[in-house]
Amino acid sequence: MSNLLPIVDNLCTNPENHKTHLCELKSSKKEAQIEKLSLNPKYICGNCAGLSNTEGALCAPGPFHD
Repeated sequence: MSNLLPIVDNLCTNPENHKTHLCELKSSKKEAQIEKLSLNPKYICGNCAGLSNTEGALCAPGPFHD
């Protein structure tokens, strides 16, 4: 986890779709889905610092710049 991001306790901006978010996929060890969502990351999660191609795959998405 990045030290540059604030640690937020489980803030999900879209709880209806939480089961499809990167953090849930990681806990379920769904590696193929995780890899597909993380190929060209444009967004970072404010909760878990996960990186994704789409905002909808994260609990608290924000822009990611490498």
